[in-house]
Amino acid sequence: MSRTPTVLLVLILIITFPFWIAIAAVLFGLIVGIFGGVIGIIGGIFGAIFGIIGAIFGAIFGFHSWHIGWGWPHFNGFFFAMIIIVALIINKRQNRS
Repeated sequence: MSRTPTVLLVLILIITFPFWIAIAAVLFGLIVGIFGGVIGIIGGIFGAIFGIIGAIFGAIFGFHSWHIGWGWPHFNGFFFAMIIIVALIINKRQNRS
């Protein structure tokens, strides 16, 4: 049996070894990148959910009573929610009479 195919195979492996390392690095980077992207998407979804919940509670209750901006007082959502509730109660009482 001739050693030529074995020597040729070893030479091909030695010559193409950097390409195999590059292919392995590309695949590793691709897998890690996809995994990181999935974690980023999940984190973004959780952030959006908590942001929406925070915006709803912030609009209803407000995390500040009121502040001055542009020279006019700005009331929070709780103040306006109380006005709406009081108006509905008054309207309901007037409809009973």
